[in-house]
Amino acid sequence: MAEVKSFQVWYRRFRPSVSIARAEARDLAKLWGLPQLIDPLEWVVTELVANAIIHGQAMRGSHVAVTYHLDDTRLRVEVRDAATGVPTLTPPLLGDEDAGRGLHLVAALSDTWGVKRNVIGKTVWAHLAVTPEEPPDAR
Repeated sequence: MAEVKSFQVWYRRFRPSVSIARAEARDLAKLWGLPQLIDPLEWVVTELVANAIIHGQAMRGSHVAVTYHLDDTRLRVEVRDAATGVPTLTPPLLGDEDAGRGLHLVAALSDTWGVKRNVIGKTVWAHLAVTPEEPPDAR
């Protein structure tokens, strides 16, 4: 069994934190040798952090925690905030709306995802399968 790795970072609840979290997710995937997960991880982290910051009705000044756990088979991403509202997968919106697609992307890009209620707030998590990257000549 390989070493289990974990990493956690806290973000202030303001919109620029979304792009910072995305960049740090990309850097972490590179650092942990997971180039095949860079794109899906960026999307999942972007959507979950954006949901926590934009839609979470947490108290002013609260933070969002993003935690990563890596083992042999999966990368688990957890986004924790102090808001009590639980996100749900709603029917997709039609048209050019910018809202309503985030959890659909998370569901499509992850193997599984869910929500855990905490004493204060909640944690939304997603699992991304860790598979060996194919050599370039195998494609």
